[in-house]
Amino acid sequence: MFPTGICFVGNISIRDFLSEYVETKPGNIVDAETKAMLGRHDGAIFYTLGQRHGLDVGGGLPYYVIGKDMDKNEVYVTTNLNDNTLWREKIELQELHWVGGAPADGEYDIRIRHRAPLVSAEFDGSSLTLNEPQRAVAAGQSIVMYKGGVCLGGAIVS
Repeated sequence: MFPTGICFVGNISIRDFLSEYVETKPGNIVDAETKAMLGRHDGAIFYTLGQRHGLDVGGGLPYYVIGKDMDKNEVYVTTNLNDNTLWREKIELQELHWVGGAPADGEYDIRIRHRAPLVSAEFDGSSLTLNEPQRAVAAGQSIVMYKGGVCLGGAIVS
């Protein structure tokens, strides 16, 4: 089975796509709590916050990516799904794009990822404060904002 394609790019895996544009090198996968090296990866750029699959570190509970150090080329993981680094209450935004002009400060519905349910958040012109913390909101991810079911525009997570 071929991996899901990238939106607007086609039927190519993210790994294959990125490999055409960036150089990668192997590095360590590190348990964030114990600092033990659990395994190796073939490029930290291929991993994202909250990711569980594709780590190839087994034995017991599943591991989740909770951070990366691109300078050290390390990926940090935990078995604790409730680790604070996986959850965000405030989201700083960049590259804001509005369909019909910037909305006023206030409460809106936002979608954090494709097919995810809408969640309520307070918008202040450059950031969102979520009414309920959300898991695995990562830098570079798109956020789309709605009011009454109407798409107002979106932004990129800083």
